[in-house]
Amino acid sequence: VLIYPELGGPEPGGKESGGSYVEHAAAPLLTLSDIEFYRQVRSGKAQSPDDPTFSPLRDSDFSGLPPTVVVTAQCDPLSSDGGAYRDRILAAGGHAWWYEEQRLVHSFLRARKTVPRAGEAFT
Repeated sequence: VLIYPELGGPEPGGKESGGSYVEHAAAPLLTLSDIEFYRQVRSGKAQSPDDPTFSPLRDSDFSGLPPTVVVTAQCDPLSSDGGAYRDRILAAGGHAWWYEEQRLVHSFLRARKTVPRAGEAFT
């Protein structure tokens, strides 16, 4: 189970120019600038954004993965990655499901006890 994961975006070199990366570039709680900051923190600038161990969507082989559930928030720059990851696993003959939770933002898991819509995502 992957909950609003950062999978490296679909484009080589870490350039995201479509889908949720554009539509929700300035979303509350996670912006494109935030994503770049966290990528630098995770990699220490030593890892290529095209390395599939760092950016799973950059891999060329999605066969043999375990059944995968991806949950994303609609108002999140990372949302498109969930559908892309699911599609690549399915194309490789695997089993995967993607749930895009409508009207929610990145990190909604933290609000599941205080925001009714966030709580509904876990029922």
